[in-house]
Amino acid sequence: MTRSRRHALHAGLLALVTPALASLAGGLAALPARAQAPWPQRPIRLVLPFAAGGGSDALTRILAEALTPLLGQRVLVENITGAGGTIGTERVARADPDGHVLLLATNNLVTINPALYQGLTFDIPGGLAPVGLLWETAHVVVARPALPARSLAELRDMALARPRSLSFASGGTGTTTHLYGELFRHLTGADITHVAYRGNGPAIADVIAGHVDLMFDQIPNSAEHLRVGRVRALAVTTPGRHPALPEVPTAAEAGFPEMEGTSWAGMNAPRGTDPAILRRLNTAAGEALRDPAVVARIEALGAAPRSSTPEAYAALVASDLERWTRVIRAAGITANP
Repeated sequence: MTRSRRHALHAGLLALVTPALASLAGGLAALPARAQAPWPQRPIRLVLPFAAGGGSDALTRILAEALTPLLGQRVLVENITGAGGTIGTERVARADPDGHVLLLATNNLVTINPALYQGLTFDIPGGLAPVGLLWETAHVVVARPALPARSLAELRDMALARPRSLSFASGGTGTTTHLYGELFRHLTGADITHVAYRGNGPAIADVIAGHVDLMFDQIPNSAEHLRVGRVRALAVTTPGRHPALPEVPTAAEAGFPEMEGTSWAGMNAPRGTDPAILRRLNTAAGEALRDPAVVARIEALGAAPRSSTPEAYAALVASDLERWTRVIRAAGITANP
């Protein structure tokens, strides 16, 4: 082969190889840039749209403390209150979807507020990406000790026989303690007067004092009062009997299966968050909620740790949203954020 032919062959091969080498070099050059941007890059803000000091705040801080070593960055609880939780929820829905701003979502926020509040300027729950379920608390129907009714059926019959003679307390309009009462009214046709308070504590206090007849309370709020006999339990809303109240029948056993359900909390991120980040958050939360020390602290506050896939959590949100929307519209309840 002559020198000129060898030169031409080398030139042709170089022309073929050079673009491939350039492409490979470009890909390799991009790898360090991706490796330099892991998640999380900075502390994570876990927004709780309720005031500090309550049960939800205590539970959220237990979770944040457990997630910090699992994620390699501090998880900071940020209480953003106002308008029934819609201000904090909107703050997360409008945040950058980079995984550094998250929402501790109670079922009030994502399954009740969308139907309750008129004129919301953002989409609940469509503006949020599901991470997973975290914990739940059960409800118990409690009555003042002197109330003659000893069961839900007797309560229904008494209310139907004497319309507006009975009253039930709640922690505020649109809370689950209100809506379980509205659900009972809807199912039975009973005309029972709703008395709204600024929180579950003042509400149960007036049931104990005999100023109000009953309350569809959360078990952690009533447990001690039940133990010492200040109020009497008629039924729990759990699927099976509650371990703290094994002698109390379930709503289904009492003939009201439609009242079965719990209050719960889950985690959400802004819509558009990378699915890989959502999966890592879900895995970390599940690991935290299996830690025996974390479980003990959560159960001591009257809640039960729960975990789920993002898909199962999204299905729960959709189911409860449909349920409470139906109850709210049937009762004609409205509120302004």
